[in-house]
This record gives sequence, C-alpha cells and structure tokens, in this order.
Amino acid sequence: MNDFVDKFKQMPWPLRILTLLSLTSVLLLVATVVPGGAIVGQRRIGIEQWWTNGSGLLFTVAICLFTSGGLLLLKARRFGRAAYISGFAALYVAGYFIDLINAAEYSGKSYLYDLLFAVLQVAALSAYLFLNQRVKKFLVD
Repeated sequence: MNDFVDKFKQMPWPLRILTLLSLTSVLLLVATVVPGGAIVGQRRIGIEQWWTNGSGLLFTVAICLFTSGGLLLLKARRFGRAAYISGFAALYVAGYFIDLINAAEYSGKSYLYDLLFAVLQVAALSAYLFLNQRVKKFLVD
C-alpha cells in the first residue's frame, strides 16, 4: 500500500487527477446497483432491466477497463497509458450502446457533437499521456 502512495506522490498533478478519476469511477458502477438501476436519457431503468438487457454488463466492462488503466498508471507501467485511453474510450462506446439498447431519445445532431467531443477528449488525453515529458519520466523511473 505504501508503494501506491509513494507512486501517487511522484506523479505529476494532472496525472494524479486522471488516476483518481479512473479509480473513483467504480462508484458509478455502485450507483447503478445500490439505488436499483440507472437513468438513461430521461428514463429510469430498473435494476432488473439494467442487467437483463445487457446495459449493466457493458457498463461494468467499460468501468473495469477504465479502472484497470488507472491502476496500471498508479503502478507506473508503460502500457498503463494505452489501457487508460482504451478504458476512457470504452466509456464513450458503452454509453452510446447503452443509449441504443434503452432507446434513449437523442437527435442525430447530438450524436455528431458527442462523437466530436469524445474524439477531441481522447486526442487531448493521448497527447498528454504520450507527449508530456513529466509523464514519460514518471513511467520510465
């Protein structure tokens, strides 16, 4: 445990925030179980429907990928960057399919803007994780 704390203290502060974001994303999964479901679009999905229609499984896989990416960054593994970005993108993909599964009502324009926003976020995140010298130094040490 002390190793994780030491590694966390050595991280550049933006990387700390990104790591905390991924580690606390497990709470999103808990939030779909404890109150008994989720809200997709403007509709409440009960816990039974959430798990039987596949939404829960999709969300769980995306959260697990994202959290594992954060753990790998915390362990200072080089492939943690790719895992983190994959998990981050998986959350967007899962969100899209969860919307489709549960027939959330969005306009076609909204999906286009959401896709553009997602691509820009993934690109910015990739640039930070792969081009920032402090991140590279942290992952090499």
